[in-house]
Amino acid sequence: MILPTKHIKLSNSLLSVGAVLLNQIDNNHTVTALWNTVNIFPEVKTFERFTLGLDLLFMIDAIEFHDGLLRRITK
Repeated sequence: MILPTKHIKLSNSLLSVGAVLLNQIDNNHTVTALWNTVNIFPEVKTFERFTLGLDLLFMIDAIEFHDGLLRRITK
């Protein structure tokens, strides 16, 4: 479910959810503001997929959560 396979399309994988989320985090966002921005994308679809996408990005050190705001990590 994280990566696309023969049976899971790219649009249904968490990798595409993470890409949509990372693309939308241009400034510091609250979780609610980011959800309100991305819930219209078909890759995200549900709040569960949204939170799993955030978890994935956090685990690979692509985002951080500080003082109630999400922001991208640039290295």
